[in-house]
Order: sequence, then structure tokens, then C-alpha cells
Amino acid sequence: MALRLLHFADLHLDRSFAPQRLFGVAAQRRREDLRAALQRILERADHEQVDLITCAGDLFDHDHITRETAIFLAQTLGQTSRPVLIAPGHSDPAIASSPYRYLRWPANVTVATHEDLRPYVYGGVSVWTAGFNPANTSETPLAHTPSLGDGAHLLLLHASDMHTVPDGVTPVAPIVQAQVEQAGFRHALLGHYHNAMSQGLLTYPGSPEPLGWDETGRHCVALVAVGDDRNVSVELQDINHRRFVEETLDVTGMTTREQVRDAVLAARESRHLDGAVLRARLVGERTQSLDLDPRALALECNDGFAHLEFLDETRRIHDLEAVGSEFTSRGEMVRQLQAHRGDAEKDDTVGRALQLALDAFEP
Repeated sequence: MALRLLHFADLHLDRSFAPQRLFGVAAQRRREDLRAALQRILERADHEQVDLITCAGDLFDHDHITRETAIFLAQTLGQTSRPVLIAPGHSDPAIASSPYRYLRWPANVTVATHEDLRPYVYGGVSVWTAGFNPANTSETPLAHTPSLGDGAHLLLLHASDMHTVPDGVTPVAPIVQAQVEQAGFRHALLGHYHNAMSQGLLTYPGSPEPLGWDETGRHCVALVAVGDDRNVSVELQDINHRRFVEETLDVTGMTTREQVRDAVLAARESRHLDGAVLRARLVGERTQSLDLDPRALALECNDGFAHLEFLDETRRIHDLEAVGSEFTSRGEMVRQLQAHRGDAEKDDTVGRALQLALDAFEP
């Protein structure tokens, strides 16, 4: 065996979870999850007895990383006896103010702060890499590929395979598999896409922990073996401890908050959601007597979840007869609208108007 390596990417230490509406303690716990993931990655590398650890960028979020986290990162990577090769990405570019520049990194850690492809040789295998170029995100890093020569060659980059761009992802440093093959690389170890995939000559391990509710795929490290015959094998191994999960709960027919809580606990059991970051959308029709205070519900039901939040998207059922008998502006409105009921089409329109109007009267 010429080389065994463990590849990961897109850890995003010190990430802000504000886009996920996670703040304070909830956000800090997710950031602690990311630190724990780094520890597991190094433990997996020890368990697999790899010769090299590679990271294809976005190891941290430059806009939010603290000096304390940067020191934690350097110290943690320095605790492994294995060499670590890092290709900075678009969230952690090796600009002048980056920890890649101002920290003294351990001897076993190499950061590709250069923007041109250069080889690093491990066990007879050349790993070609370059740091992300923040000045030109649309230029392909394979536009000027040097002559590779004999031997086995791997590519390590933070880049976008333009044939598999996920929905909602902005491509950076575009490449295609044909470029990788034509240049003579045996495989490309990539970062930028947060759901793991390995197709042909390209491998994305995904983010070690999911970073939002849109990341529903696998979250892995890639165990890569380069044989003496230069053939490459890739095994994706799941590494995440958390899941971001969205559930929809229909509360139609429920009369108490205990019933809602029982439905949440039943979903936790049936979907194996222990330790998940759960967003529960409450839908359906509910009576006036059913109290759905999202914060109170979250406190009552959060046992077993890493985080739980409720979104109330239910529609209240109003007692039109009772409201219409009131000597109030609300009652007068109901009486006036009820007087316009006629055929089925008009009834439907009046019904929607009544619903919207009565909802507007609620605090």
C-alpha cells in the first residue's frame, strides 16, 4: 500500500448559527459540537492508522473565529503524530489577518497558503494543492496545471464540481471531472459541498457535523487508499453525532398541550431523533382552548433533543355563533359578513374573510 489517508472538509469552527435562528447557549452548544467533531476525526485517523490527514478548507469561519479557538485548533492538530495537510477554502482563506498567517503551527501541520498548485510528497504519492484565491472565485484552479510526471498524484482543493452543484450553493473555484482526469490526477479530494458524495474521480466528505436544516445528506470523513498499482479506493465513513431535522405535526383534533407533547415524544421514538436538533412545525386547525406557546412547549418537550424549537403555523377555529352574539365591533363584523353568505363560491370567500378578520383580532 503506497498511502492511506483520512480526508475531511468544511468543519466551520466558530460558525455563527444566526441563519438557523440559533443564538446564545443553543449556538454555543453547536460550536462545541464542531470542536468535538475535530477530536473524533483525529481519533478515527489513529484508529485507521492512516499515513496522512487532509483538509480541503473551511476548517473555520474567518469572520467569527476567536484567537482562543485558533489556538485550540493548532494545539489539537499538534497532538496527533500524523502529518496534516490543509488547503484553505473560501471561509478560511489564507489572507494576511488569518490564523494561518499569524499563528505558529505545529511541525506536523502544513498549510497551503500559496494560490498555485504545488506537490507535497507522502509515501511516494504526490498530493497537489493550493489555497483558495479570494480575489477570483470564478477562475478554475485547473486552468494552468503543471506537468505531473510519473507516479501517483492526488488533488486537494476547495472547489466546486460544476456537474453536481447542490441547490442553494454558490459555486466557487469551478472544476469538472474531465479536467482532473486530463491533468493526470488519480483522484480529487475536495471541499465546499456539505453533503457527502464520492463519484468517479471526485470525493466530497461533507461537513463533519450538519450546519443547518437543509443539510440532510451524509456527513463523513473519507478513508482513501492509494495502492502500489496507483489505483485509488474511497470509503465514506459517517462521523456526525448530530442531525438537523424538521418535523411537521398536525394538531387538528388535539385539545390539550399534553397531546402535542405526546406527539413530539412519539416522533422522537419512531424517527430515532435522540440528540437531534429539531424544528417542529405545528399545522392544522386548533380550538381557542388549545394553548400553543412555542417557548413553553419547547421547555416541556426538549428532553432527549440537542435543541428543540416550535413554529406555530396552525389556524384557529372560531365559534362564529358565539362571536356573532357579542355586542362588540368583532361581533358586528361577523354579523355583517355572515349576511353576505350565499352560493358555495361566495361562502368560501366569506369563510376565508371571517377567518382572517378574526385572526386579526387575536393578541
